[in-house]
Amino acid sequence: MGSTKALFFFFIIVFSCNNLLGQEVRIQGELQKWHKVTLTFEGEDLSEDDAYNPFLNYRLNVTFKNGNTEYVIPGFYAADGNASESSSTMGKIWKVRFRPDKIGEWKYKVSFRKGENIAVNDSVEAGSPVFFDGAKGSFVIADMEEVSLGPESKGRILYTGDRYLSYAETKEVFLKGGADSPEDFLGYYEFDQTPASHKYGPHAGDWKQGDPVWQGNKGKNIIGALNYLASKGMNAVYFLTMNVQGDGKDVWPWIHENERYRFDCSKLDQWEIVFDHMDKLGLMLHIVLQETENELLLDIGQLGVQRKLYLRELIARFSHHLGVTWNLGEENGPVHWSPKGQDDEDRKAMMEYIKRNDPYQNFVALHTHSVPEEQDQILRPLLGNPYLDGPSIQIHDPHLVHETTKKWIQESLKTNKTWVVNLDEIGPADVGAKPDADDPAHDEVRGPVLWGNLMAGGAGVEWYFGYKFAHMDLNCEDWRSRDALWDQTKIAFDFFHDHLPFSDMHSADDLTSNDDDYVFVKNREIYAIYLPKVQKTTIDILNTASMFTVAWFNPRTGGKLQKGTLKQIKGGKAVDIGYPPSKVGDWVALIKSKKVVDTKAKSKPEVITLDALSDFVYEQNNGKPSLYRDELNGVLAIDASQKDQRNGFASAYAVFTGKEGLYKASFISMAENDGESQYIVRVNGTVLDTLVNPEVTENFKTIRHAVDKMYLYTNDVIQIESKVMTNGKIPENGETAWSRGRWNALKLVPDGLSVKEQLKNVAPFEENNGYLEVEAESFHYKSNNGTKRDWILQSQESSDSEIKHHLETSSNGAYIEALPDTRVTHDDPLVHGVNFFPIAAIGGIVSYKVKINTPGKYYVWVSAYSSGSEDNGVHVGVDGAWPESGARMQWCENKNQWTWSSAQRVSDNHCGIPKTIFLNFDSPGDYIISFSMREDGFEMDRWILTTDSSITPE
Repeated sequence: MGSTKALFFFFIIVFSCNNLLGQEVRIQGELQKWHKVTLTFEGEDLSEDDAYNPFLNYRLNVTFKNGNTEYVIPGFYAADGNASESSSTMGKIWKVRFRPDKIGEWKYKVSFRKGENIAVNDSVEAGSPVFFDGAKGSFVIADMEEVSLGPESKGRILYTGDRYLSYAETKEVFLKGGADSPEDFLGYYEFDQTPASHKYGPHAGDWKQGDPVWQGNKGKNIIGALNYLASKGMNAVYFLTMNVQGDGKDVWPWIHENERYRFDCSKLDQWEIVFDHMDKLGLMLHIVLQETENELLLDIGQLGVQRKLYLRELIARFSHHLGVTWNLGEENGPVHWSPKGQDDEDRKAMMEYIKRNDPYQNFVALHTHSVPEEQDQILRPLLGNPYLDGPSIQIHDPHLVHETTKKWIQESLKTNKTWVVNLDEIGPADVGAKPDADDPAHDEVRGPVLWGNLMAGGAGVEWYFGYKFAHMDLNCEDWRSRDALWDQTKIAFDFFHDHLPFSDMHSADDLTSNDDDYVFVKNREIYAIYLPKVQKTTIDILNTASMFTVAWFNPRTGGKLQKGTLKQIKGGKAVDIGYPPSKVGDWVALIKSKKVVDTKAKSKPEVITLDALSDFVYEQNNGKPSLYRDELNGVLAIDASQKDQRNGFASAYAVFTGKEGLYKASFISMAENDGESQYIVRVNGTVLDTLVNPEVTENFKTIRHAVDKMYLYTNDVIQIESKVMTNGKIPENGETAWSRGRWNALKLVPDGLSVKEQLKNVAPFEENNGYLEVEAESFHYKSNNGTKRDWILQSQESSDSEIKHHLETSSNGAYIEALPDTRVTHDDPLVHGVNFFPIAAIGGIVSYKVKINTPGKYYVWVSAYSSGSEDNGVHVGVDGAWPESGARMQWCENKNQWTWSSAQRVSDNHCGIPKTIFLNFDSPGDYIISFSMREDGFEMDRWILTTDSSITPE
């Protein structure tokens, strides 16, 4: 850095600004963005074992502020301030470590208070101010210099609500690869008061001149080990900070293994030297706070004084590091072989305490047990919890990694908290990742574990070493024992970083014909297919005739992309991807569109209705069930009169073009009295839900099936499969009649955007004495419902002469109309899902919040202006339900004038039976009344709810 360095690396003394004479604040560090700044304060002489506990009965917090950015950073007792070198247990020094994320002036203000148990008291006013309390000052942070741009220049590794962590400065996505073993990495013989479990002698030669040491030459081996791991392209190390009563029994932060309230300043400062070096190497600190054997050690697992103090000390000393995972505990929670453990409330309290007290909001994870059933018991209650950022997966069977990773990603996407899913311990416990000497190829873990996690959308892998092999989890001295494994991990990461927009991709294994492969896609743009063994594989690239290039990647050796038997393929169904240059071993196919694909979705989530007749594509399959258009009912159906159409499912697909996100789905089918048709809903080939029509006595009854929530990505392929059935009850042509698998639409409502949710704070129209009348244009909500028609307000501002005439006779000089109107006469084309919506809730809707004071049966009247036979129908429903009694409201008489009707169109009376449209309200309260288009061009002026069956509005 030359002479410039002197401007930024210095030791400066600043006098506080509150007239506390003699109280000095020393600021040390490189005053650059993302670099550590340490503030040092002097109080009275204390010791680690002082009668008045300095760790528990004093509390140092410093508030740092730069513009609108503010951090409250906890501080800690530091003995003589040089304990890593002196091993001192006493002194008067307190420190705060701060990592600024903005350039410019940072102002600070000190709070230093004394009181019983004040360190774990959240009250700002607790205790009494002492010594340097109230000290103020400032310093200026410069931007990073190019000559010093190392891993630190990427900034902090943050959880941002996405499936991957990312660097705050560069926005680069973080894929984790590293060592899970030895778990007692900190059981190193040159740390103060630490059993000599590890010496890391084989890594002595990896230490480099200029690397840190303490107390002369101590630390070279552990620093060398980290140098080696980083040189292999790894970026994370898993380690326990406390294993008292655990497996290793050689790591603890306290002055004695039986102490819980007093901390070893010199040991923790020596840890800090190692952690600082990890920052410079770009290695994440995966801090595991406890083991399954000792998770009840502090406060019997609860969030008491011991646990709070333990967490606060670690946060104060180490949270500033640029890559931190706070892992709540290895194999957390009780199981049959370890029945004593933290319960759900303990876990929630612990993770909340960490998030509320860690000023940097570092990643919080929970290490699981190894069996899926046990994972379910612990993880499912935590889905959606705002303080848990993801699971740290342990799995006993390597072949379960891919599905387990997918499972927890998908389950979290259905909540308000997307999880980052890492694979951090692979079983069986006695095997794990074997040394190169025992498994030079690593075929057993490379595919199922490494690629299994990454191709599911997982965030990375740390390698555990099984106890039956050399350099295992508790006695590993040489990370070179898995040298080839680090290489293969780096190869996988290089492929993802160099060739894939992986943060925009997702798992879609069922797009191919191969049951054993992993498929990772950004549909219509790029497809990565991992083949554990080479075999014929086809892929569905539907709804496009674009050309795609095909290249191959060798996950064993890495290197450049290679040519296979096909250079390019054309989009379509069941497209053969060809073969790699060799049929030996595993391969990855990379399939990319040859043209730029417009994958931009709508700017905000919207309701989307996929109509069977207008939005789905289907093929005629000779000898297999095929779909046909049932125009009369507005559905797709199967001709069950043909016997060869009765076995198997007919299929149709649509491409989702909406905004990526979570959707509540409802599937609308048509039930028949001769059989209960079956349906399968798939996304990218994966079964999302299976549905069966209920048994009905009447024919052609509309059924609304609630479908599992689905997280959809733009250009996902949605497939509907349908199957005819017979219930054997209706004789027909010498046999029994069959249903035809009729279905109408799939409706997708963005999570949180239901009408009721959006209108929760709206004042309702209020019913009184069984009567309510509302102007149609006074709606609280309207939507085109994902169709090409919407309700449009017509008012006096209109210049259209015909509209003027309608306005003059309308109530209040305004009304709403379903537009555009393309079916004016019977000869105009009728297009289901476009200008005609025979089933309620498919067309555009308009909604009103009402308050019902008098429960009961309410007749619904609407004032409409009908000019002909093709603009005279609408549906009405309540709270998202669309009962038959609200369907097909009809107008026939009094054309070309505003006319009231409460008649329902039926098959034997198209003009409808008067006073047959009604809604039931079982209890007083707020409801949402909605009207849904049946025909475009429909004009609506007013509507009425009344309990009086004798009323006929005029």
